[in-house]
Amino acid sequence: MSTCVELKHLTFSWPGAQSPLLSIPHLKLTRGERVLLRGASGSGKSTLLSLIAGIHTSQAGQVQVLSHDLATLNQHQRDRLRANEIGYIFQQFNLLPYLSALTNVTLACQFAPARRQRLAGQSLVAAATTLLDRLGLSRSQQQQPAHQLSVGQQQRVAAARALLGSPALIIADEPTSALDQAHRDDFIQLLFEACEEQQTTLLFVTHDATLAPHFPRTLELQELNQVEPNNNV
Repeated sequence: MSTCVELKHLTFSWPGAQSPLLSIPHLKLTRGERVLLRGASGSGKSTLLSLIAGIHTSQAGQVQVLSHDLATLNQHQRDRLRANEIGYIFQQFNLLPYLSALTNVTLACQFAPARRQRLAGQSLVAAATTLLDRLGLSRSQQQQPAHQLSVGQQQRVAAARALLGSPALIIADEPTSALDQAHRDDFIQLLFEACEEQQTTLLFVTHDATLAPHFPRTLELQELNQVEPNNNV
């Protein structure tokens, strides 16, 4: 299997900090893997995700995404790589509340030409509608403003937005924290099915150890990270 993400001797410190927040000798994710990364609040999970997504850059070491060394890319190039190849499901979903569910999903590809090209001739609206259908939103719900949807429905919209255009990597940052167990398990299964169909790598980040049985591979951040966790995330 080809490599999707690889970290080598990664070190990251916030400005003014007396010690690093993260020091990770090695981490490798292959294409199509489903990986759970678990860590306590304040352990650096969100910071690590921002480094993989190219939002922040490390002081030392290497972050490779799809064979691109992020340190060699300028901000515009990192933004373009992120738009084209990384779908992000945020804990708070980050939907635009007064736009419809469907419009929230199609916005993901407005500035991502590579993702649009992978729609196999479908229009953005048709592809987004298909994804929302599969994720369980009715056609009437797809036309509703995002703020009128339930938490579970908003979560599905956020997942469809991340999946549209078959990005190589999905990063899910605590996306099930507001759901009960039944809805949580249903959502994870739907996400797995969509990622498998698209051969998309899934990096699912949580503090919840009970999610581990769902995943073929589980990583503990406290075992990866060689510095003590703190609250400067």
